[in-house]
Amino acid sequence: MVLLAEHDAAVAAMLVRYLCRDGLAVRLAVSPEQALAGLADGVGAVAVLDLTMPGLDPRRVRQALSGPGGRPVLLLVAPGPRPRGLNGAGVLRAGGARRWLTRPFAPRQLVAIVRELLEVPGRAARLAGSPAAVDGLMLDGSRRVAVVAGRDVALTSTEFAILAALLGVRGRPCSRRQLLAASASRAGERSVDVHIAELRAKLGVHGLIRTVRGAGFALTVPD
Repeated sequence: MVLLAEHDAAVAAMLVRYLCRDGLAVRLAVSPEQALAGLADGVGAVAVLDLTMPGLDPRRVRQALSGPGGRPVLLLVAPGPRPRGLNGAGVLRAGGARRWLTRPFAPRQLVAIVRELLEVPGRAARLAGSPAAVDGLMLDGSRRVAVVAGRDVALTSTEFAILAALLGVRGRPCSRRQLLAASASRAGERSVDVHIAELRAKLGVHGLIRTVRGAGFALTVPD
């Protein structure tokens, strides 16, 4: 499991897609409160933390990283000189924080660093990584299939990317624009409706992907 704390919805959807495609489960945090809670609770074998997230206090990050159960952390930082303690809060030196990545960056570069922090190189990461899942649905990045009640469902690359993005936010809605960005498709936003319809038909679970009026689509995730 990777804890991904990223405030930009389009970037978050894209990173979820790349990480899941590499066979890694992702828990997404899109606010400072969610990011700090995930760090404090020890969510994820690796944490990817966006330090440019508005409202995120580096001192509270340092406190969360210094707690028990430290694990490797990849820090996403703004362009500029090499970080030295990051805003004077000593975030880089806290707990298990080991690496940083300057924005903008290539998604494959982030995945490579995550694999390095997991100490599982290349193909082993795809084979050993935990698949993304919610109750009743699993997305297996190593085989690029969805597993529903033990049944393999073959997906196109676009369908896989859209479902990975929805899984990554675990019940929160994704707009058509966000899902389009996650799939790296150049089609219009309304093409997302076609892909959602295909996913619903293939998965065969009524109400699993719900339409959220004015917001897009979301997975129905048990409390």
